[in-house]
Amino acid sequence: MPVSNHTSHFTKEIPIRKKIILIVLVITNLALLLASTAVVFYDQQSVKRSLSRELGILTRVIAQRSTAALTFYDKQLAEENLQTLSENPIILTACIYSSDKKLFSKYYNISKDMQRCEPAVSNIKTGFAGKNYIMLQNILLDESLVGFIYIKASLSEIDERLIDYITFVGIIFVITSFLAFLLAVRLQKLITSPIQDLSVASKNVYSKKDYSIRVKKTTNDEIGRLVDYFNDMLSGIEDRDAALVDAKNNLESIVKERTRKLKEAQDGLVRSERMATLGKLTATVSHEIRNPLGTIRTSVFTLSNKLKSREPGLIKIMDRIERNIVRCDNIITELLDFSRIKALNHQRTNISSWMRSILMDINIPESIKLKTELNDCVDVEIDRDLLQRVIINIIENACQAVIKNENSDKTIIMQCNVTDLRTEIVVIDSGAGIPDDVYPHIFEPLYSTKGFGMGLGLAVVKQIMEQHGGGVEITSENNIGTKVVLWLPATLNISRGMVS
Repeated sequence: MPVSNHTSHFTKEIPIRKKIILIVLVITNLALLLASTAVVFYDQQSVKRSLSRELGILTRVIAQRSTAALTFYDKQLAEENLQTLSENPIILTACIYSSDKKLFSKYYNISKDMQRCEPAVSNIKTGFAGKNYIMLQNILLDESLVGFIYIKASLSEIDERLIDYITFVGIIFVITSFLAFLLAVRLQKLITSPIQDLSVASKNVYSKKDYSIRVKKTTNDEIGRLVDYFNDMLSGIEDRDAALVDAKNNLESIVKERTRKLKEAQDGLVRSERMATLGKLTATVSHEIRNPLGTIRTSVFTLSNKLKSREPGLIKIMDRIERNIVRCDNIITELLDFSRIKALNHQRTNISSWMRSILMDINIPESIKLKTELNDCVDVEIDRDLLQRVIINIIENACQAVIKNENSDKTIIMQCNVTDLRTEIVVIDSGAGIPDDVYPHIFEPLYSTKGFGMGLGLAVVKQIMEQHGGGVEITSENNIGTKVVLWLPATLNISRGMVS
């Protein structure tokens, strides 16, 4: 596998904080290494050039001094000249050769390894040779060659200098690397802290689905712009999420509203079908039953008159027949009233006085205590006959409920209340209340839990109240009683003789 692939896999697993520290250390150390290498190399070259110049000067000086020794063949003077080189510790060997290339005089640095002079000048070149530097200089007198001088110098001091330099650079390298590490650890937070904040915020947004989270902007550089983009993105997502929630809620509301309307339409369709059926039934009942009932009633009346004196025991039977005929006739009347909506005959009426007169005509059982709280109510425009049927129906239902509940105190309360919006006729009984399974159906036509009747009582009540622009509200609690509120709109109230 290539090295780059290893490096890529290695760097993928390193946190960004460590990556920044690693980058800083690599760049710092590499730059320091290159700079140190360049300095050491330059120093070595400078020292060598300096050594070459110094040896060149020294060689020329010795050569000038040795011209007389070679001219007069004075070896002692030549050796004295060479002996002056002992003050320079890097000189290993110095040799003077005559013009015929024979060894004339020599010098050895006894503190160093013994270096011997060649008996004759061989093919020697000036320059660096291994760990030494060799210098070969002609000795001239009036531009005439009188001899040669050969000097070999050691480069050990240069090597020692190189080792010292490397040691010093190594110490600087370690110290610099340590300082760079400390600075990188502290300064990397300038980059990693905002990124870490972005990372934490992204994690919280993902885990909590909270798009209201925002990252605090601390810089104006690329990371600062990244924070702005991130916050703007969250704002957009939050807005879209809120819009989706609103759309969902609105959709639920729309679905509920459409469902309600469909239910109402369905109920209306069912009601219309029932009304159509009821209308046909009413026409049939009115035509096919009411006429025979009239004949039966007349016949019963005639028989009753004839049998009063002859068969007194049959009078009760005749009375029972008469009552059932009246009952059947009332049922037919209810059917006709419910299936035919007549125009209202409005009459100016004082509710309080009118209700008192109605209560006087109603036969309320002696076991029931009737309480009236009829304050001076306003005059209203109503159809007295229709509303009288409503009140009689409600009171009869209340009486039946109170009598049926053996545990109650058998009380019925009637009230008249006036507000700015409506006039209310309230009937409260202490009966057993309406069962929970029956309550949703109390206004449905032809629905009844009683053993007699057509189940049109409350349906007719609701129809009459709605004809007046009002309504009926019924609340009930088991074993506590039922409250019926018949209300009329304030538009029917009369003030100063005018309909408001």
